[in-house]
Amino acid sequence: MLGEKLVTLRKKYGYSQQEIADMLSVTRQTISNWECGQGAPSLDKASELARIYKVSLDDLVKNDVEITVGEKKEKDLHVLKKLIGKRCCLDCRDWDLMLADEAASDLSGALEVRILDVNEEWIKIEYERRKEGTIFQKETVVKLVDLSLIAGLRTEVTAVW
Repeated sequence: MLGEKLVTLRKKYGYSQQEIADMLSVTRQTISNWECGQGAPSLDKASELARIYKVSLDDLVKNDVEITVGEKKEKDLHVLKKLIGKRCCLDCRDWDLMLADEAASDLSGALEVRILDVNEEWIKIEYERRKEGTIFQKETVVKLVDLSLIAGLRTEVTAVW
């Protein structure tokens, strides 16, 4: 899983294996080995990779965080940052890419998520999906999504006075 994340992130930023190797002062073969799952970066190298890719070290190395990328677009983050910890409906530009192995037919145009974190590149979300091979069991998914895939967010506002 770490290897797949490293490939995805490197390609998102348009780096070659050699460019990443030069940034980390390692060989291109070392980067290739990490991406193929034949070894893993040391803590200091993993930390540097997280900084380069603008993700947390936890999000980079934890197997329960998936990464989905799209093409780069500028976003105004001040509203998104106020939604951290809140539930909202997420509208995505490309459901096939966003959900990858999940059935998009379960969706009615939007996905209810809880926003866990936001930065200039990523939105970290949590949602429930039907557990593979079951009808009634659900599992919680944590996903790091490229902001360019987000078409919009809808929150339910209730006035209380």
